[in-house]
Amino acid sequence: MVRKFRVLLFLMLVLSLTPTTAGIAQPSGLPVDVPRQDVFIADQIVRYNSIDNFNMWVNGVDTPNRHSLLMETLWYADAETGKTVDGAAAADPVYNKDFTEMTVKLRDNISWSDGVPFSADDLVYTVQTIIANPKLNAWNAVLTKYVSKVEKVDNATVKFTLKEANPRFHYNFMARWNGVYMMPKHVFEKVTEPLDTFKFNPPVSLSAYVMKQFDPNGNWDLYQRRDDWQKTSAGIIVGKPGPKYILTILYGDSSKKAIAMARGDLDVSFDFDYEAFQSLLKSTPTAQSWYKDFPWAYPGESDSRYYQFNYFKEPLFQNKDVRWALALALDVVDLQTNYVGGVVPVDALSEPATAAFSKLYHKPLKDWLANLQIEVEKGTMYKPWDATVPEQIAAWAKDQKYNVTGNPEDLFGIGWWKHDPAVAERLLIKNGFKRGPDKKWLRPDGKPWQIEILAAQDEPDAFRMAQAAQDQWKAFGIDAKAAGVERPVWGQRMDTGDFQIAANWGSWNTSYPNGDKWQQIRCLRSNFYLDPPAVVNSNGGCISSRLKTDMFDKIIDDLGKVDPASPEALKLDQDFVKLVAENMYNIDALTFKKFTTWDSRYWKGFPSSDNAFGYPQYWFQIGKYVYQHLEPAK
Repeated sequence: MVRKFRVLLFLMLVLSLTPTTAGIAQPSGLPVDVPRQDVFIADQIVRYNSIDNFNMWVNGVDTPNRHSLLMETLWYADAETGKTVDGAAAADPVYNKDFTEMTVKLRDNISWSDGVPFSADDLVYTVQTIIANPKLNAWNAVLTKYVSKVEKVDNATVKFTLKEANPRFHYNFMARWNGVYMMPKHVFEKVTEPLDTFKFNPPVSLSAYVMKQFDPNGNWDLYQRRDDWQKTSAGIIVGKPGPKYILTILYGDSSKKAIAMARGDLDVSFDFDYEAFQSLLKSTPTAQSWYKDFPWAYPGESDSRYYQFNYFKEPLFQNKDVRWALALALDVVDLQTNYVGGVVPVDALSEPATAAFSKLYHKPLKDWLANLQIEVEKGTMYKPWDATVPEQIAAWAKDQKYNVTGNPEDLFGIGWWKHDPAVAERLLIKNGFKRGPDKKWLRPDGKPWQIEILAAQDEPDAFRMAQAAQDQWKAFGIDAKAAGVERPVWGQRMDTGDFQIAANWGSWNTSYPNGDKWQQIRCLRSNFYLDPPAVVNSNGGCISSRLKTDMFDKIIDDLGKVDPASPEALKLDQDFVKLVAENMYNIDALTFKKFTTWDSRYWKGFPSSDNAFGYPQYWFQIGKYVYQHLEPAK
């Protein structure tokens, strides 16, 4: 009855919503004057903060969507196909035998949007300029560390000489999320102000689109296809022009985005919460996500979600027993089913439980997980692993009348930690915690134990994770509170260490499509550590947990010395995720899924399980190739 009422309410809103000119764009009309059949409308996800600033070589400048439509790097890692896509490069990098030199062949048939040909001069200038300007801090630290010399061999060839061996140096120019953006030398060399304050507005594009117009409030951008789109990497590889215009627009929360799509004012959405997605399917037969049936959502984004501790903000989290107690007080089956709709694999390791990564990490480590023990009291050991979790989730899904086919481990993960509040209680009592007269937990200093779980509101699963932790830890006796914030606030608080626990993603939970973690975890090395409120990535680091440990350093250093394709590298990668799990450095919870959903009324060609030509996450830098495949539906 409740679900039917939600669907009815949704349909009434679709029919009744009226235009408004205030704030966020409304789903009853578009803010730009272009023919609807000529424009592909994409969910912008966030309100841009650096609205008129396109200098993405500086940390903090908005990149989602904008970098896919305007920026170019050398290569792209396609997490869906596992293949490498050539961007500004024409072929794979070539190293010498000891990995101290790297040679890159560049495309000789692409150009900037102002007509100037792209060449080796641009790549050499980009690297030299970033190294010479520490405030261009997105890649300054890593390029300064490794590059001894970069030189032009000819117009389409560049040679890097490295300060030390690094078989992964090219990863800096290979976009999973992004890679070193190419600078137009002919533009930047004429800039007289400091380059870190230069806004690069209007941006000169190396991609198939140019910026035509943007909202002064940061709620939408309009891009126009270049007349010479054939002189871009996406145009060359795909061979199709793509839409004449692309509009990225912020509608707001899941229900507002669903209403916009139902009315025909949104062609693709970044994500929905479960309820809005289900309502959309009922109202809009032309809408679909990756699968047309359960579990619907795209499961292949190489990332996972976790509860991240802030070791500086809350010293209690420096105690391993406290971290394990919080994990054992959580009920992952309840989280996965009742909070996120049963459509995502659970994940106890710092690596996504996708089909490809499970073969490298989760399944080979099943015995290790089953035999892992923690000490509850002195001399009393306990095995926290629960291998029955996937079967429990499968039983729930069948009760919902969903069509569950295949091995539950392949659908829902290999297992998770036991929900065992009794053992969690013993761990806390051992460390000086006690319950007050109201049965709520008191810290060792006698004060009430209060926890805030920070989450980005525009990430539905992250916000639901925060809500689940709030509810489950409250039931356990902790005064827990979920705090959902807009993305700019989320970014600012995470960057400056202003949180206790965050429903986070990325960093140590990711790897390249080949399973190699070094590029993603190298920024956790202790030399990058900064005390809050210093901005976590201001020196090239990513230690938002403010955790410093020699054990990370050793694995990172050893991993950096071996071939990423070697068995030695995989063992070190596995050692890293085992180290995180055994010490519960963060509470890994769910593999990424996205209800990335599109409506085929106006455009066709978006990737799906039936047309899995590439990665559907259009806001990543590799999204440029998705746009290029689109064709009018009629």
